Amino acid sequence: MNFTAAKSELFPGEEYTYLLTPLLPFKPDFFETFATLCDVLIDCYTRFLSLVPTPRECTTPVAELFAKADGKLRKIIVNGVVKKFKEHSRSYVKTEVASIGKVVLGGLI
Repeated sequence: MNFTAAKSELFPGEEYTYLLTPLLPFKPDFFETFATLCDVLIDCYTRFLSLVPTPRECTTPVAELFAKADGKLRKIIVNGVVKKFKEHSRSYVKTEVASIGKVVLGGLI
């Protein structure tokens, strides 16, 4: 099985060294994928924090770099998920309100 990324999947000038992007014969489950991503992020943050055993070793430049990386992760991953969650919630609420409206109007007639 070949897990190397096809040239058409990469942006111009990009080269993936560690990221494997195999073609899947099925559509992955969003919730399972998101839960796995959260587990990986928890492991990453735990390992980052283990590199700095006490607050004394966490100097200002280290804290700034950590905050910068955290901000980028939050912007890329969390904001996208929150946006999709809001969209899904709004569409679900509209559907529910429409169905309640039909019940109320049906009772008046």
